[in-house]
Amino acid sequence: MNVIGREIGDALDELRAEIERRLRVEMERELGVEAADQQAISSLRWSENAVTVLLHQDVPTHALPHVFAIALQHVRQRLDRYPDVRRPDGEQPVEAPLLRQALRELVLAPEAEMQIESLALDLEWEVEQRHAALKEMLREPPEAWQEPGDRGHAFITLQYTRFALHHPTEMWEGLRKSFNEKLPAASESGEHLVDVIRANGWGTPGACLQSLLGARDELKLQDVALIQDRRVGALL
Repeated sequence: MNVIGREIGDALDELRAEIERRLRVEMERELGVEAADQQAISSLRWSENAVTVLLHQDVPTHALPHVFAIALQHVRQRLDRYPDVRRPDGEQPVEAPLLRQALRELVLAPEAEMQIESLALDLEWEVEQRHAALKEMLREPPEAWQEPGDRGHAFITLQYTRFALHHPTEMWEGLRKSFNEKLPAASESGEHLVDVIRANGWGTPGACLQSLLGARDELKLQDVALIQDRRVGALL
């Protein structure tokens, strides 16, 4: 398979064909793939007749299969009516998009990973990128991140929770110590949130919905994040 001008092998041939088929039949849309200069390593652009997977042009070739596979899984999540995190009406604080994205990734990213686990794709580059980014955040964290109720505290708590649940154990240990030393209140909030997510999981649309609602409500983010139950079209 060729993706953004690079050959990535045939591991995703079946997955891509299935997503393309379902998009045509269920949503009357075509699947496209483009290289992009963007902050995210991948994103989706939905339009009336197409869904375009945008892949960061600087992702190394060996990492592209996993990055592309996760993007395809996010398309599949919408087809399967998994929940989403949406913007409320009205004026929003500047931090709102980042908080919604962190909340979404906390639950929907591991569900996507679960679906492609059997493919044994190389995700080392992505793990290293995430590790380095969080390590840099913890170098000199703002004091406000220590204050429950502050939006920065909510953001870093979401990061703690995602890494505690999904980062390789040997890599997480050093980051966890940094959290405990520099952001003990955020560590405590993160441990509470870990319990919330573990109680519900992400194995089904309903489980993802309850995890998203639980995390949002635990951090009091109702004013910046609505949870959409795509099964019934409700915003919660």
